[in-house]
Amino acid sequence: MTKEADASQDAMDAFAVVTARVMKSLHGFTDDFPKWSERDQDLKMSTFKPDRSDFPVPDLVHFMMRYVVKWKMSGPEEKVRWTAYGSVDGTPVFLQMRKFGFTIGLEKGRALSPQRVAGQLKAGLKEVEKFLEPYAKHQVENGDVTIANRFYEFEDRYRFFRDLADKAYRRAKTPRRKKKVASTGNPTSGFMSDIVAEVNRSTSANQEGFYHSTAMIDAYFSALEHRLVLLRAFTGTAFANGAVLSLLAARWDEKLKLVVPAIETKRMASILGKMRDIKERIRNPFAHGGNENDRGSLFFHLPQVGAIPANFSGFGRSVRFTVVPIESHSHVEICRTFDQLDALLEKGSLERPHRMIRASIDPSFDATVIKEYADAISGTDEDFEHYLDWWSKEWERHTNMDY
Repeated sequence: MTKEADASQDAMDAFAVVTARVMKSLHGFTDDFPKWSERDQDLKMSTFKPDRSDFPVPDLVHFMMRYVVKWKMSGPEEKVRWTAYGSVDGTPVFLQMRKFGFTIGLEKGRALSPQRVAGQLKAGLKEVEKFLEPYAKHQVENGDVTIANRFYEFEDRYRFFRDLADKAYRRAKTPRRKKKVASTGNPTSGFMSDIVAEVNRSTSANQEGFYHSTAMIDAYFSALEHRLVLLRAFTGTAFANGAVLSLLAARWDEKLKLVVPAIETKRMASILGKMRDIKERIRNPFAHGGNENDRGSLFFHLPQVGAIPANFSGFGRSVRFTVVPIESHSHVEICRTFDQLDALLEKGSLERPHRMIRASIDPSFDATVIKEYADAISGTDEDFEHYLDWWSKEWERHTNMDY
């Protein structure tokens, strides 16, 4: 036998094994269901919605009942994606994926409990998942996957912390209005008290700005890595085997080079240098327990002198060199760098790919869909707008189950 025939036989044998195991878990499940009209079914059946955490992926139930148990199936239909029909110990049962969740239907007046049905289904799914694991691994390794587009979630988190940092730093710079107080007879005492209060207020606001700014930086790098993965798909360039996993594992700067066109190399060089500085000098130390890559967080001991930073005068560039690690002017410069990179990723040849991100398209990385993206971004303006509109309507139809 050839390798292909051997593989096919192995798959058939594995499927026979999983079928036997699933049917053992689903003892009492049969594929018979009364030939009721839709009206009779509504009158005779009661429904039960299991906890979502019990069936987090209802479509696995669909796979099991259609291909393994081989119950009768219907759908899609209005507000229903699929329905499986059968019986459990002679009681008519249907399993259904509705707009508002996975639903189990049982004939009224029977002793069969929905909890028993749910429990057996969960047991069967354990066997199905073991069977599908090698297939899932193969699909992932070949890049035949879709990644959820969560651009706005990451972007909104970044903008949220940036806005809070901006407001805090502005408060630090804006003197508080002095309140009129009764004279104590000692003008010097009142003057010094005002100065101390103002210094404390400004320092506190700057400290708050620093907290929000570090959160902003961390959020931006997370958003950037996510955005670059999406952009790489939407540029429409095909992936070789294993390239999708390599993309996900790559560092952010490597992802950036894969996405930004060669003609932008000079413009990117300056931005990339600033981004690396922000990453190494600020983001990494605060994300990794204060450890600085240039040994600035370590102090060696000079006899009769004291503790000296292991990066010597390089400590002047450390975020720990100042009382407030990120001061207002540094925050402004960081934001300017982020804005420059955003502009680079949203204009020129990346304008249409980035519009696909903003259209909330979930990128699929298989060759057929990647070609769809390539055709869309290379077409006319009218063709491109039509593609965005088509995808949006298909998403809404599927999400709302308007079949």
